[in-house]
Amino acid sequence: MPEVRFVLGGPSHPARAARVKRLLLLVLVLLMALPAAPAEAQERGQVVVVGIAGLRWDDLGPATPTLNRLALTGAVGSLSVKARPAVSCASDGWLTLGAGTRADSFLSRPGRCRAGLAVGRDALARNADTPDGARLGALGEAVDIETVGPGAQLATGGRGRAGAPVLLVDAGVLDAVDRAAGLAIADAAVARVLAALPAGADLLVVGVSEGVGESRASLHVALATGPSFPRGALRSASTRRAPYVQLVDVAPTVLSTLGRPVPQVMIGQPWTVVGPAPSIAELVDLDVKAQGQRTATVPFFVALLGTVLLLVVALWRRPRGVELVALTGVAAVGASYLANLVPWWRAGIPLLGLLAIVVPVALSVAALARLRRAGPAGPAQLVCAFVAAVLLLDLLTGSHLQMSSVAGYSPLVAGRFAGIGNVAFGVLAAAVLLAASATRRGPLLAVVAVVAVAVDGAPPFGSDVGGVLSLLPSFVLLGLLRTGARVTALRLLLAIGASVGVVAVFALADFIRAPADRTHLGRFVAQIADGTAGEVLRRKAEATVGLLLHSPVTAMLPLVVALAVALVLRPPAALRAAFEAAPGWRHGLLALGLVSALGFALNDSGAAIPALVIVVALPATVAVIARARRDPAAPRTPVA
Repeated sequence: MPEVRFVLGGPSHPARAARVKRLLLLVLVLLMALPAAPAEAQERGQVVVVGIAGLRWDDLGPATPTLNRLALTGAVGSLSVKARPAVSCASDGWLTLGAGTRADSFLSRPGRCRAGLAVGRDALARNADTPDGARLGALGEAVDIETVGPGAQLATGGRGRAGAPVLLVDAGVLDAVDRAAGLAIADAAVARVLAALPAGADLLVVGVSEGVGESRASLHVALATGPSFPRGALRSASTRRAPYVQLVDVAPTVLSTLGRPVPQVMIGQPWTVVGPAPSIAELVDLDVKAQGQRTATVPFFVALLGTVLLLVVALWRRPRGVELVALTGVAAVGASYLANLVPWWRAGIPLLGLLAIVVPVALSVAALARLRRAGPAGPAQLVCAFVAAVLLLDLLTGSHLQMSSVAGYSPLVAGRFAGIGNVAFGVLAAAVLLAASATRRGPLLAVVAVVAVAVDGAPPFGSDVGGVLSLLPSFVLLGLLRTGARVTALRLLLAIGASVGVVAVFALADFIRAPADRTHLGRFVAQIADGTAGEVLRRKAEATVGLLLHSPVTAMLPLVVALAVALVLRPPAALRAAFEAAPGWRHGLLALGLVSALGFALNDSGAAIPALVIVVALPATVAVIARARRDPAAPRTPVA
C-alpha cells in the first residue's frame, strides 16, 4: 500500500472551525439518512462511533459539557489504545479500530505523534504478517459503514455506503499545543451527533489514540449510550476487569450490537456493562496510577538491586547486616504488591511514595524472619513464603494488587488486565519454589505444588498456560531432588506431559463457559475447533524467536541462566559452604533454572520470567550465604 497522508486541519483556529462546521453538517445529513423506520432495521439497531484522537478523562471539564453529561448518564470505561507501536498515534489508532486487532501504520516515529494521518508502504501485507495478524479494514468487510473524516476512512479503507447501519465519525485530534480549542470543537461535534441520533441507535465515543505532540501512552475515554448500554462500568472479555476496555474491542462491540458475527481475525471482545459506573475522578486516577507505574518501575528495581548490592559489599564483614539487607530486598518485591492498597502514585514523586510504603514493610518482614532458628536457609525461605503468599492470595481475590504495580502488569502495555502476568509469575515461581525447598516430605511438597499450579493456571485465577507448563515440571524436579529420588530425563518429560494435561483440563473447563466469560484458554480451544489455532501458534513462535534474535538483552538471558545453573552445580567456596549447611537451597535453585528456561521459551515476552527469578533468588541466596558465614557450625535446615 503506498503511503497516503491526510492533513487534519491547519494552524489557524478559524480554518479549523470552518472545517468542523462542514463536517458537522455532513454528519447531520448522514444521521438523517440512517434507516430508522423499517422494523427490521429497528430490531438490529444502528451504531454511531465518534473517535477523538487524544481524548483523556482529565480533559473533561467546563469546555466539554456534552461529554460531561454522557459521562454522568452513560456507560463509561478506561480505554487502552495500545496498537502495535509502544505509543499509538492517530494512524495506528484508526487502523486498529477498523481491524479489531492491533495494527501499525509502519511510519517513521520522530518521538512524538505528528499531525495528519498516513500509512506506510505495504502496510496491508506487513500488518497481516505481524504476530497479531491484523486484517486492515476488517470491520468494513463485516458490515456496511458510512464514514465521515479521514480517520474513519482510514479505518475502513473507503468512504462506505450512505444509509449504512454504522456511522463512523472522525471528530478530530487534540493537539498538546492548544488542547482547549480542540476539546471545544470535539465536544460540539459530539453534541450535534447526539442531538440528531435516531431513536434506538447506540453511540460510542472513544479516544482512539494519543494526540498530536504526545510522546507517552495514556488511558483514554470510552463512553457508550443507547439501548444496548445502560448506566454502568464498561468491561470486555479481553480485559476481564471493569472498567478497563481496549480499542481492539470497538469493532467487535459494533458487530455484536448489530447482531453480526465477529470474525476470528479480530482479537477484541464486545463491551458489556457491569456494576456501578466509576466517577470521572476515579477514571482519571486510573491513568495517574498507570503513569506512576510507568515512571517508577525501572527506578524501583534499579534502586532495589543497586542498594542491596552496595550495602552487601559495604557490610560483607558483618554477616548480620548483610543478611538483613538481603532479606529486605526479597521482602520488598512482595511489599510492592501490598503498596497498591495505598495510593502511592498520587505522591508528587511516585517513586518516593512507593518507597515510603515498601521499605518499612520489607524491613519489618525481614527482621521477623531473622528470628527464625531453622538453619542458614530458614529466614530466606520464610521471606519467600511471604512473597508467594501475597501473590497467591491476590490471585484468589481477583488480582487487584498486580494492576499498575511495579512488579505487575500495565494497562498501557495491555499485555494482561487479569490473572498473572509474566513479571508476577517470575516472582511467584522463585518465591514458591525456594519456600518449598524447606521440606523433604513428598506429600507436603505435593500439596504446595498442587495449590501453586492450580491457582496459577485455573481460568478464574491466574489463567496462565505457560506458567503451568513451567511450574509443574519444576516442582517435580524439586521433589525428586529433595526426596533423594533419581532425576531422569524420562521423569521430567512425563512431568511436562502431565502439565500439558493440566492445561488441557483448564482450557476445556473454560471453553464450556459462555463466550463472553472465556479467557484466552477457552478462546484457544475455539480456535482449535475452527482451524485457526495453527496460525496463532506460528505467530507466537515467530514473535518469541524474533525477540530472542533482535534484542541483545533478551539474547543474553539464556546465557545468564546457564551461568547461574553452572554456579549452582560448581559453586565457589562461599556458596559451597552455604549448600553444605542448607542442601535444600541448592535444590531450589536448580528448580529455578528449569522454571526460568521453560518460562522463557513458552511465554510471550518470556524474558521477564528469568529476569524476575534472578531479582528474587539473588538477594535470597546472599542472605543464606551470610547466615552460613555468621554461624558456620549451625545445624542443617531441619526436615519438615
